[in-house]
Amino acid sequence: MIKAYFNEIQKSYLIDYIEEEKPLGTAGGLYLLKDKIKDTFFLINCDILIEGNYSDMLKYHKENKAKITLITSLKHYTIPYGVIQINGDSDVKKMIEKPEYDFLVNTGMYILEPEVINDIPANEFFHITDLINDYINKGKKIGVYPVSEGSWLDMGQFKEMEIMLERLGIK
Repeated sequence: MIKAYFNEIQKSYLIDYIEEEKPLGTAGGLYLLKDKIKDTFFLINCDILIEGNYSDMLKYHKENKAKITLITSLKHYTIPYGVIQINGDSDVKKMIEKPEYDFLVNTGMYILEPEVINDIPANEFFHITDLINDYINKGKKIGVYPVSEGSWLDMGQFKEMEIMLERLGIK
């Protein structure tokens, strides 16, 4: 579908397509670009949209000298029930009515330095989160650039997809 769309429109740029012969995960396919990408680049999951200043994100990434920068969002969750905490004897220790939590979550958008491709195994299924965890374990610099919850749209959740379609004027 992507090829068909871009082949049909008038454009002043060239697109090269690289296709995986087998599914390689969220980072495995990057190995197919080894020696082709020479500059810092964005990696974005296909089911998300981020409204933000990408120049600022890139500037932040460069200033912090990170190998990878995760674009993150604060996500607020309310559990609509009373949560029960018990002790080792299964006695109720505490009850919290409809607790609320805030988490800094991964949006599925990243900024990477080109040399990270060298750390992706050839023709193997490999997720970007595996690379990030490997870098964390090795003490390599991983940055975090937060965006507001409202600027991140994720089609992975049905309710979120409806919001995205609404914001894009499709629904």
